[in-house]
Amino acid sequence: MKTLALLAIFTLLLFPKAYSTQLSPQSQISLLTCGPGDDIATYFGHSAIRINDPQSGIDYVFNYGVYSFDTPNFAWRFAKGETDYILAGERMVSFMASYREEQRSVYEQVLNISQAEKQSLFDALVENAKKENRVYRYRHFSDNCSTRVRDQFEKCVNHQLQYDTLQDTKLTYRNLVDQCVPGNSWNGFGIKLALGIPADKVTTYSQKMFLPDYLMNSMANATVGKDGVRVPFVLPRTTLFTATPLQSGFSLTSPAVVINLFFLFVALFSFIEYRRKKRMIWLDFLVFFAVGFAGILLSFLCFVSVTEATGWNLNLVWALPTHFIFAFLWLVPSLRPNLGWYLKFTAGIVFFFLITMIFLPQTFHWLVVPACLIILLRSNVFFKPGLGRSNI
Repeated sequence: MKTLALLAIFTLLLFPKAYSTQLSPQSQISLLTCGPGDDIATYFGHSAIRINDPQSGIDYVFNYGVYSFDTPNFAWRFAKGETDYILAGERMVSFMASYREEQRSVYEQVLNISQAEKQSLFDALVENAKKENRVYRYRHFSDNCSTRVRDQFEKCVNHQLQYDTLQDTKLTYRNLVDQCVPGNSWNGFGIKLALGIPADKVTTYSQKMFLPDYLMNSMANATVGKDGVRVPFVLPRTTLFTATPLQSGFSLTSPAVVINLFFLFVALFSFIEYRRKKRMIWLDFLVFFAVGFAGILLSFLCFVSVTEATGWNLNLVWALPTHFIFAFLWLVPSLRPNLGWYLKFTAGIVFFFLITMIFLPQTFHWLVVPACLIILLRSNVFFKPGLGRSNI
């Protein structure tokens, strides 16, 4: 994905010439597939369409992954899932330079289509890139840089593409996200925590193509009618750039390390607390503040955001946003005697969640278990005799 400011000038300069261009018989149209990067915006890779016609002096890339930070209320709209993307164009040399700089591999598959189909596809892209047509509402799973490319390919051959669906496997959206998102990173943990019940829907063959790698592999096995016979839709893949493999390793600040160490820390101090008959209010505040804040974020994604897969998130059973309010109320000594019911309720609902989570219609990140045990420790420990008389 690129920002609009970088590509608007290219689009304005390139397309006036393109509007009246007739592609030569030597022209080629290809699918470009770009590998993932090391930041959250590039985890899933990228797809684009290349138009290469040396005779006409054309070597453009049509890119559906462009957005603008200058859009009014961009941050708010992005959080709500109301981000508008556009189709923009740039020269191939510029496109490749940016991916080399980002150390992201680029693969090319030339389309095996007729001259008329090439011209039809090119004209459709140019028309789509006009200012009045180029904006679309981005949807991560159903309308993105990859699905838009798929749809353009299907239209150019009059929806005669046949996919090798025999190779299809039963995977949910969550399974597909897991393949792309680093498992033991805070970004990855946050993304997986934010996905609700809709992410556990089993995808169709076509729906999997929201991921650029699946689009690339699907096109490699697709066929199209040509002169009365079915032929491969694309020629064999070529590699335009091979990136240096990303280095990943053990990190002391990873979610797995931090959350499990914090669980041991809470367990130790809860035991000390029980032996000394002194309540550690600061520890209660830390736990309920953190979990409650996470619950507020999840509630926003679940009930306010229109993002496809963050609705009906059962992580809110244990990450109640009300914990955030409770954390501050618990700091007031005179209020604590009246808050015992909330601790009992929390302990009960978290315990019920833990023993039933494998039967629920949502798959949970494994780190949810130690997180729940932390909450259970700080909720249940207050039922022990003598813990209400002194504080630390």
